[in-house]
Amino acid sequence: MAFRRLAPLGGGQQAGTAVVRYYWGQFLDEHRSDVRGRGLEVGATSTIRKYGGANLLRADAIDLEPHNEHITVVADLSRADEVPADTWDCFVNQFTMHLIYDAQAALYHSVRILKPGGVLLVNFPCVDYYFPDGLDMGTGRPLFLYWWFTAIHVETLLRNIGLSDVDYDLKTYGNLFSRIAYQLNVPAEELTRRELDTMDAGHPLLICARITKPHGWTGQKPCYRDPYVPATRPSRWNPITGHYGSPVA
Repeated sequence: MAFRRLAPLGGGQQAGTAVVRYYWGQFLDEHRSDVRGRGLEVGATSTIRKYGGANLLRADAIDLEPHNEHITVVADLSRADEVPADTWDCFVNQFTMHLIYDAQAALYHSVRILKPGGVLLVNFPCVDYYFPDGLDMGTGRPLFLYWWFTAIHVETLLRNIGLSDVDYDLKTYGNLFSRIAYQLNVPAEELTRRELDTMDAGHPLLICARITKPHGWTGQKPCYRDPYVPATRPSRWNPITGHYGSPVA
């Protein structure tokens, strides 16, 4: 039985499209028209350029350090007080929220920096690889995985920053089989459409949200919470093997 194993297929080397990326691509396709005007993305600008096309007038990226030429905003999203409010028409915040301990503050700033009527497209992984010693992705500090989200968790975070159900739409993707396939590093191309597109709310893999900043939004800034950061030797991000990087020498 192929799934009776103790380590991911291929030693973690990704061959094809990760199942979570398949789901996120579907979601972005559905909301392509939201990627317009002045857009912001975490760590790069490739996604907003791909989906925005000619409707994207300016592309910015935000990250902890300017580790590539696309990063125009250097800030910790959970402490982004100096990033101006009412600035971007669209913010694509992808595969980041589970790496931020103070997720409440990160969501608050993700909405605050949008123009009124601007759109936040954000995802929340429900399960993912865990790197116990942290991960070095060139941001100047090790990243840790703090959260695996549920739908009620996401909705609570959104309501705590002053949003109501008319301001956001959630879409949950995944089922037991696609969840296990992702953990075992089986690419989306090897699953059938039924195996991919069946949604089982009891076994979610990825939660995606489309959030519109309301006109007159006055969300209350949350009290900041800082995580414990252990002294570790983090794995170095490897673009081929992903999370299965090598320890820093």
